[in-house]
Amino acid sequence: MFELKEWPELVGQTFEEASQVILKFDGSLHPYNARNGLQNFMLDPKRVVCVTDDNDILTAAPSYKHA
Repeated sequence: MFELKEWPELVGQTFEEASQVILKFDGSLHPYNARNGLQNFMLDPKRVVCVTDDNDILTAAPSYKHA
């Protein structure tokens, strides 16, 4: 069974700040800066997509499904 971890409190923070919080939760995760929602779809089960604007400010809550 998978559990969804979300970080709604990171909306409005910079990608760097968000990455630090995500890595404190689990240092094996890979925060990914999806500027303006654009991302490649490489299979990476540890990826946490962070949708940012042109200034690297998060515009949506990152989430991660984990066991």
